[in-house]
Amino acid sequence: MRARRQENSISTPSAPSTSTSPRKKASIGNSRSKNHGSKMEMYDQFYKKFVRPPMAPIYYPTEEEFSDPIEYVAKIRHEAEKFGVVKIVPPANFKPPFAIDKEAFTFRPRTQKLNEVEAIVKEKHTFIDRLINFNRYSGLTFEFPVDRDGNIVDLYRLHRIVQNFGGCEEVNEDEKWRDVAREYLPKEQMARGVPSAFINLIRSHYNLHIEPFNRNLKEKAMKNDDESDDEMEELKHKYQHHHGTMRTEIEVPNDKTTEGGEDECPVSMQSGRRRSKNKKASSSRKTLGTSSKKNSTRGRKNKKKAEGDDDDDEDPMDQVFCVACNEGKDEDLLLLCDIDGCNNGRHTYCCDPVLDEVPEGEWRCPKCIESEDAKIGLDWGFYDADTEYNLNSFTEFANKWKCDYFGVKDVSQVSCDAVERSFWKNVISHENPVSVKYGADLITSRVGSGFPRKEDKHTGPDLKLKQQYASHAWNLNNMPVLRESVLSHFNTGISGMMVPWVYVGMCFSTFCWHTEDHWTYSVNYNHFGERKIWYGVGGEDAEKFEDALKKIAPGLTGRQRDLFHHMTTAANPHLLRSLGVPIHSVHQNAGEFVITFPRAYHAGFNEGLNFAEAVNFAPIDWLSKGRECVESYSNVRRYLVFSHDELLFKMVEAMDKLGISMSLATHEELIRIYEKQKMLRELLARLGVSNRQMQQVMFEKIPDEQRSCRFCKTTLFMCALVCNKHKKMTCVEHHDHLCNSCTTKDYRYQYRFELDQLNNMCDELGKRTVNYNGWKEESDEMLEEEGKPKLERIEEFIDSAKQNKYPQTDQVHKLITIRHTAKSAIEKANQLLFKKVRTRTKTRCQRADTRTDTEGVRSLIEQMQAMDCNLTVIIDKLEKWMEQVEMWRNRAKDAIYREQEYSKEEIEKIIEEGDEYDIKLEEIDELRKVIQMKDWSDRARKVTTWKATPDMEKDIDFEYKLRYASSDILSLIRDSPRNPTDGTSKLVFELQQMLRDANTLEVIANNFCENPALDQLQSIWQSLRETDWFYEKYINMVRYEIIHVAKIKSMIDAAIPVLSEFDLKTQLQKIVNVEITLSKAAEISKAFETSKCLNGSEEHLGILDMISTMNAFTQRIAILFKPNNAYHNLFEILSERDDLTPLAEGQTIPLYFQGGAVHPSDEWHQMKEFESLDQIVHHQSSLREMQMRIFEKVKQANSARGLEACSCLGFNKSDDSESTLTCIMCDSEFHVRCCEWSPFLEKLPEGCFLCVRCLRGQRPVIDDVTTALNGTPSGCLETHLVRNLIQKTRGITQNLMEAANKRKSGESSDDICKIALFDWLSCEILNPNGLPKARELISEFYMEYLQKQSSAALELKNRPVRSKPSVSLFDPKITAKRKRPSVSHKETSKKSRKRQSQASPSEYYEDESEFKSCQARACLKPYGDSVNWVMCEAGCKNWFHVICLGFTLREINDMHEYRCSSCLDHADSPTSSVSTD
Repeated sequence: MRARRQENSISTPSAPSTSTSPRKKASIGNSRSKNHGSKMEMYDQFYKKFVRPPMAPIYYPTEEEFSDPIEYVAKIRHEAEKFGVVKIVPPANFKPPFAIDKEAFTFRPRTQKLNEVEAIVKEKHTFIDRLINFNRYSGLTFEFPVDRDGNIVDLYRLHRIVQNFGGCEEVNEDEKWRDVAREYLPKEQMARGVPSAFINLIRSHYNLHIEPFNRNLKEKAMKNDDESDDEMEELKHKYQHHHGTMRTEIEVPNDKTTEGGEDECPVSMQSGRRRSKNKKASSSRKTLGTSSKKNSTRGRKNKKKAEGDDDDDEDPMDQVFCVACNEGKDEDLLLLCDIDGCNNGRHTYCCDPVLDEVPEGEWRCPKCIESEDAKIGLDWGFYDADTEYNLNSFTEFANKWKCDYFGVKDVSQVSCDAVERSFWKNVISHENPVSVKYGADLITSRVGSGFPRKEDKHTGPDLKLKQQYASHAWNLNNMPVLRESVLSHFNTGISGMMVPWVYVGMCFSTFCWHTEDHWTYSVNYNHFGERKIWYGVGGEDAEKFEDALKKIAPGLTGRQRDLFHHMTTAANPHLLRSLGVPIHSVHQNAGEFVITFPRAYHAGFNEGLNFAEAVNFAPIDWLSKGRECVESYSNVRRYLVFSHDELLFKMVEAMDKLGISMSLATHEELIRIYEKQKMLRELLARLGVSNRQMQQVMFEKIPDEQRSCRFCKTTLFMCALVCNKHKKMTCVEHHDHLCNSCTTKDYRYQYRFELDQLNNMCDELGKRTVNYNGWKEESDEMLEEEGKPKLERIEEFIDSAKQNKYPQTDQVHKLITIRHTAKSAIEKANQLLFKKVRTRTKTRCQRADTRTDTEGVRSLIEQMQAMDCNLTVIIDKLEKWMEQVEMWRNRAKDAIYREQEYSKEEIEKIIEEGDEYDIKLEEIDELRKVIQMKDWSDRARKVTTWKATPDMEKDIDFEYKLRYASSDILSLIRDSPRNPTDGTSKLVFELQQMLRDANTLEVIANNFCENPALDQLQSIWQSLRETDWFYEKYINMVRYEIIHVAKIKSMIDAAIPVLSEFDLKTQLQKIVNVEITLSKAAEISKAFETSKCLNGSEEHLGILDMISTMNAFTQRIAILFKPNNAYHNLFEILSERDDLTPLAEGQTIPLYFQGGAVHPSDEWHQMKEFESLDQIVHHQSSLREMQMRIFEKVKQANSARGLEACSCLGFNKSDDSESTLTCIMCDSEFHVRCCEWSPFLEKLPEGCFLCVRCLRGQRPVIDDVTTALNGTPSGCLETHLVRNLIQKTRGITQNLMEAANKRKSGESSDDICKIALFDWLSCEILNPNGLPKARELISEFYMEYLQKQSSAALELKNRPVRSKPSVSLFDPKITAKRKRPSVSHKETSKKSRKRQSQASPSEYYEDESEFKSCQARACLKPYGDSVNWVMCEAGCKNWFHVICLGFTLREINDMHEYRCSSCLDHADSPTSSVSTD
């Protein structure tokens, strides 16, 4: 600001300060952080609880479809275009190599501040900055008002509230400031009332600072100042870019140089949409004295004399006057604009608002304030970065930034949803602002393309692959210039449209809402990295989007009419959807394409580091969209990237090369141009422009920046109107904006073509479309014929259009729509007629029934009748089908009305028939209700008919029957039909009565359970039996008790009792005399413990006493029989041996240590298999008989095995000379160190040895054993086993003594004596009476053994007893650890079969006739747990015991096959009965 002052007070003017930027003024920034305004509060939920829009469709082209991008996009366009943005996933074999060196690729990214791009926030900040700018440069002292709590008043919110009340004028007139204050203040402050001081504060501040600003905006909007508009449009054009970059490629046409400035260098528009520029535009201006102006019409002199003027007496300020009142008086109150080169002045009292005094500091005139105002907010959110990166370093930076932000170690740990939610929170966050970097709009002609290019020099091992993809149609360097792309007719590439750009993104880097230049298609390919999230709006919904954004941010859209053509404003898609804008989302992964359609608004952000590439392309269907775009650009005065008409005529020039589709589209556009030119010529005639003022000009030779309409900025090609005097140019439509000071006589009309030329071009181009026109006329005739055409004929026309590659015109689409609609209807009809698919199944969990109903079928018939093709045949079939449906419905209604007369099965059959029609039929639901009622009745009758039977307790399933709890009955009652019949009502009454009775009995059962008594159990049960159907706590306890007591009795008495008539006490008194095992007695005792009536009873104590006696007996017997190093329990010691058969077969049967403290039940666990004394006696006799038959085989097997029969299985070979001992009974040989000494051996001759299998116990004296039986229960089977052994011992001793005596007298043979001696040696009780005879016979019969191993026996006797016996003997698992050599076994032949049986071979075959018994000539009849068999495979297929053949299992396994002797004899085999490998 300058006013007339003393000379020494005048300072040199300086360039205007930019400190009012919101990023530099702390007080302003603080004011923003307090509140986002009412709108932000209203829309806050959409940002903090972001909901992702629905996904757009994804397309998966086949390799054939993928071969032609333009054709494939045309194929999906009609479905995909409405989504605006769609994703295309290429075939799996599309894998272009990445053609950029990541280390050599360098770029300087731009910094994006997320909280400066959002529309609502941006609108508020722009308003505040513009308000400060206006007040500051208008000479007003501006400070933010503060309320009584010290909070800065949100001026934007105040402004919006006042506007909602009708504006400042209405609020002042109607005294609504109290209402404004009430609306502004939060509810918690309203409780204290609205302070008058606050009302006065906001009123005065608004009227002083905000209202003048608003008034200035209104006056500006009412002006029609073209020159001012030119300057503003030029400035905004510099920011017309993709990511906030100032563009300087296009020189704005102007008739004069910038006021007080220098000319900018012109650059052709086609050189590119964006050029990177690190250096900001110069803001320097010339000083006041460097320019000269002529005197004004009012006689004004120059403001300052030229340099060198000798007249120093004239003051320049003498020539300054007020532009408002045109007066120069009151010079001390006359202000002069501080902008260099501006001579505008104003009196303080002529300013708006009026200034009381000359302001201190800077003052600017309204025009200069407006110029400064135009700059505010244009570049917010986007700033040049100083750091340069290559791909590798940026990758490291981006990944580290994301990990740090989310607090993870790897970017893969962050979910996609988390990134999206955080992004939309960040765009409105001012507490924690987020800045990211984005390498955007990097032109491939400078930095290189991710795709291999034809002009590149390809090297490396993937040379051929690069050459292949360099020519690929989906290579973004090729797509814009494909034959069917309109852009291919440009001679030079347009950066960003025909020359791809690359984008290096990181987490949160964003691209704001925009459409593509000229509404072209775009294609984006993600070369590598994380996903790119897109949001899209279809082109047909573009106006909805614009209207919604105007509603969200009216301050932005009202200020910038071309706001939608910039990429600097973000808006939440969730919020936009709530305002009725259809938005869909696309998630683009690496290796995927994204297509945007004409006029489709799209925006998005990156989830993390990625590298994408994009370019535009224009299929032939774009031509009409491009023309509409030019009209739209004209309305908002936006510069074009290229001339649409010029492009069209380039296509006309190449008409001989155009395909039929492109020829047709070009012809249609050319006709429109011709008609428009005719109309404009008529307009010129009306304006008075004569033929002499017309001039044919080749516009294409004029630079774009010199042939733009000065009003709408359209690049002109067909015609222009030029002012001869001022060299101004407009399009004909804006002739009234050409020149204010000239008339039409001063105009010149320039045109590119004569009308005749245009007409001839139309004719020439029309000749190329004759075939199509003929096809179109025939198809029109077909559709207009009186009779409807058949579907087949329509398909012929469609096929013809496809074969001749006619364009996808409205006519083609009409035929395709008819075919599609007809086929869809036919498919629906066939689905009904032929029941191909059941669309709804009978499942418990049904989805919503989307099937049609009878009305839908009738509607389908009506639709088919109304279609443009003849479908009579299918309609007739469908009508007959409907007649069948109606017949079924009549039957169903009858079944519903007379449901009592139909069985459940009959109704189910009717339902099944109805389901076959596969449509929604109400009768089916009604029939199902009938079925449900019948089912319910059946369920109810199961309860009401449940009666107690006399013998029901004998039923095996009595305890586990499925019964009903009270909750079940209540649920059943609740489930009763809502429309009950007499029958169902009766059942409900019965259920209720039964439940009441059962609950009464439950109380009785409860009383019994509190004081249970065995003598009352039977009577209580009798009273409860009738409620056996009931399942409740106390009745269940009584039922369990009665069942449990019965089980105890059955343990005692094998007969199943009648529970209502038994005397348990009598049975329990007999238990001591019953044959019973210790384990059985323990089981009975355990059962007593779980019985409420018997636990702790007298009977229970009797059982416990018997068990205690048996345990004491077991302990006495164990002391007598078991050595310290025992490897057998008592049963195994006392019983006959059952291990002879496997030993004879050569098996190794491990023995496990059983010394130490062993529970009594474990000593007799084998006794569980026996239920009576007879079974035990029979078992022992069988084993004894088998022993006499098989023991010789055992001795043979042991002799053959040698030391492998030792307990170490022959693996102790450290000393070959080691002493060995041989058992005199079984001939098994042992290492001395593998044996243990037994005291019993001392009673035998020196050198006599019995192995651990033959000498299992300590051989107690018979009298001691007899004494141990004293006081034991007579029925205990364990005592019978001991008694039988005592009896057997006496008999064996008697036999031994008699045989020895008879041998002396010659009456008995040695064999008889040996048998008697063998029996004596095998007996586990010692009868001393036979010991002398035994020693005598041993010394005689086994003399050789005694002499040979006397020293070894002495060594064993003198060796100390092991302190820690071996855990197991004869155990391959243990011995294998001792460096056991690997043993290879031949694989058994498929023909060789071995069978194991515990009883007989018949168990392995359903047909026992295959074999009845062993077919060996002398069967040994083995008996035991494991008996092995082998089958003859020579022909007879007979089975044999392995032991009866004299083989071991190893020998059998080594055989290739086994042949019995009979088969070998039959085959005249001279020798062997086996054949081996």
